[in-house]
Amino acid sequence: MITPLATVRPEVPLGLTAGLATVIGLFIGSFLNVVVYRVPRHLSVSSPRSFCPTCRRQLSWWENVPLASWLALRGRCHVCKQPISARYPIMEAGNATAFGLVTLAWHGSALAVAYCVLAATLLSVVIIDVGPIRSPLSVAGVGTGIAEVALVAGGAWAHRWSVVVGAQVGLAVGSVVFLVLRRIDPECLRPEGYGRTALVPAGCWLGGLGAVAAGAGVAGGVVVLGASLLLRRATTPSTTAGTSAGGGVPTAAEMGRSAGGFLRLPLVAATTAAVVVGLVVFW
Repeated sequence: MITPLATVRPEVPLGLTAGLATVIGLFIGSFLNVVVYRVPRHLSVSSPRSFCPTCRRQLSWWENVPLASWLALRGRCHVCKQPISARYPIMEAGNATAFGLVTLAWHGSALAVAYCVLAATLLSVVIIDVGPIRSPLSVAGVGTGIAEVALVAGGAWAHRWSVVVGAQVGLAVGSVVFLVLRRIDPECLRPEGYGRTALVPAGCWLGGLGAVAAGAGVAGGVVVLGASLLLRRATTPSTTAGTSAGGGVPTAAEMGRSAGGFLRLPLVAATTAAVVVGLVVFW
């Protein structure tokens, strides 16, 4: 069995551990907003300080409080009054929720740290790929690399080397599938391939959950993938009428505003379904 944190430190209830993880996830979600905006645009994540994407003014500390600032400002810049994307609170709240649920699913064990990192990585890739720019491999690579270190440390602490081994197998499978898709479409021009870098952390995630949970996750992902492809085929206009304003394939952002939205990005929807189903079955 997994060694729960409460076994080592009985004074720390699981609910308190999950609550602390949720708060940490909220603040990490704020940093992930920086990653999501800057990394695909080849900007530094460390400088300058956070700024309004419209007027470029650097934000004061009170404009940077996760979730609370966006709500207090009613989703608008304090100075230029231009709308601030709802992506910011969605990322912060989504990451906070993911950290809390992952901690509960792993019963507060040390392995929850690694899975929180994987959750943050997957969320970042998904948020990037539903926008106009594709997620670079560096986001998935760095996040999965950090998670791997945490997995080894957590596996040693909880004496769960089977989780570590399973994660490596899943990582290998996810990486192979990613490489095959990149070989087919090197520039990731086809919307069917959007979100393919998420296969790397998703493979690691599913592999560590064990055969039953991983199998259920893959099955759920395949079902959603099939449904998404059918939806795309049924709702995508002809090649001539269906191109974007720039003359190319529709962007993820354009599809997100059309019928089906999220479900019309097959890999994004399927990967999300796979990791969620896998965690639920594991839990």
